[in-house]
Amino acid sequence: MIACGQHLNPKRIVFSGDTGIFFTYKQEIELLVKFKQLEGCKLEVEKWKKYANDADLQIDREREAYNYLNKEYSSLLVVSRDFQKKYNDEYTAHENTKVKLADMTDKKNKWVKSTFITGGVSLMIIAPLVYLLVH
Repeated sequence: MIACGQHLNPKRIVFSGDTGIFFTYKQEIELLVKFKQLEGCKLEVEKWKKYANDADLQIDREREAYNYLNKEYSSLLVVSRDFQKKYNDEYTAHENTKVKLADMTDKKNKWVKSTFITGGVSLMIIAPLVYLLVH
């Protein structure tokens, strides 16, 4: 150490067979260990703060991704409801068409039966008349 332009080498004060002015040799070692531990703790605190900031950033990214997926899900839900409504409308129209087809088939069958019956009756009535007229 240089003081007032002179090199000074301070000597340790020995008091009652132990070095140091304020601390014993054992206390100095414990103090130095505590200083090293304090430095390590400060580094560890800095690492944990960085980890916490990184975790917060990751949570923000995950939240943004979740919000985007939720918005996408909501829009697809609207589309699926539209498809469901269209399907139900088409299904109802198809069922109505089947009912109308069954009604028309019944009417056609009734007309065919009535035509054959009317034709048969008219043949039974007209044939003897025509036979009588011809003979």
